[in-house]
Amino acid sequence: MERGENYTREAWDALSQEQQVEALRIERAVRDFLADSRATRYDVTEANGEALQNFLTDHNLEVSHANLLFAYNSLSAHGALELIPLAVPLPPAPSQPTPVPTAPDRRAPKAWRNGKAIEMMNPQRIG
Repeated sequence: MERGENYTREAWDALSQEQQVEALRIERAVRDFLADSRATRYDVTEANGEALQNFLTDHNLEVSHANLLFAYNSLSAHGALELIPLAVPLPPAPSQPTPVPTAPDRRAPKAWRNGKAIEMMNPQRIG
C-alpha cells in the first residue's frame, strides 16, 4: 500500500490498515479540494485549515471533497476565511490632460507625387 505524503515511514508503519486507508482517503479529498477551481481563492494557512476542520467537526461531517467545498463556501460567505484577493488593486493612473486633436490647415499648400503627399516647407512662387 502506498504511504501517505504527510507521514514518515515510522509513523505510517505504526498505523493500522484501517487507519492507513482512512489517511489516504482524507489526503485524496484535501488534494481534490485544493485543485478544485471553485476553491481557487482558498489560502493554505493554519488558521484556514483549523476553521475548515472545526466546521466539519461542529456539523458532524467527515472529510470529503464535497464536504470541504461546503465548508469553504459557508465559511467564505460569513467572512471566516482568509482568501486570496481576486486581483491586486492597481495604483491610480496619473491624470494627464488628453491632447486635443487639431485639424490640418485647409489653406496650407498641398502637393502630391506618385500618390503620396509631399512635404512643402516654405513654398516659393515661380514666375
